Amino acid sequence: MIDRTNKTYLTILTKNSIFSFLGLVRAEMVDADGDSRPLTAVVKLDPREGEPILKEFTTGGEARRHYEEAISTSIERGWSVVYRGLPLRG
Repeated sequence: MIDRTNKTYLTILTKNSIFSFLGLVRAEMVDADGDSRPLTAVVKLDPREGEPILKEFTTGGEARRHYEEAISTSIERGWSVVYRGLPLRG
């Protein structure tokens, strides 16, 4: 279950010696003019795809659902969860 007070969650997955990353991020996006707006997004990094993918959502609930669905789909496709939770510090 996701605690809505935290701003970032990450899930690290592995399959066939490959590691992949899924992140749920809530942050402030600052544009070139210095204007800011809230951003809620799911970030995916799969080394087979090259560049990371960031998908922005209009609501936190929609982003959380997509994040949970992405994890479930990955597990169904044979990925194993190595770590799931808050980013580690230190």
